[in-house]
Amino acid sequence: MFGRRADRRHEDDSEVEVEVHLEQDIQTVQEATDAFLSNPDEPHRQQLLAALETLDDLTEASDAYEARVVSAAFGLSRTVVLGETDAHPVAEDLRASVLRSQADLVKAAKAAVTSPGPSGLEELRAASSKLASLQAPPDPADGVDES
Repeated sequence: MFGRRADRRHEDDSEVEVEVHLEQDIQTVQEATDAFLSNPDEPHRQQLLAALETLDDLTEASDAYEARVVSAAFGLSRTVVLGETDAHPVAEDLRASVLRSQADLVKAAKAAVTSPGPSGLEELRAASSKLASLQAPPDPADGVDES
């Protein structure tokens, strides 16, 4: 899953280059997660499962591309865009903490749809809440000096 590489490389909260299609697929998982948490019935579980499968397909394509590039350019340094599947990725910057939280959400979502139960839903709810808090726009009052 995309979190393997991201978790090891970015221990601080630096910016990570993420391919936009990967980020879009993660957003789809987030939306499906929200719908599933609002109503954890079978149709919503299937919607979340489909979103996870789409994300897995992209991740597999990215892993295959990276393996081809690494073997072709052995010993050469290059910039890595997480989720890239070709030589010209369209990337956006994402905070490493958000990326780690997205990985946690995906892991929790996979567990919730494959092993349904109250604990899985609670873990998914917690991962979703944590990610939402990291993605929330900053409160303008937080940066204002009142003195």
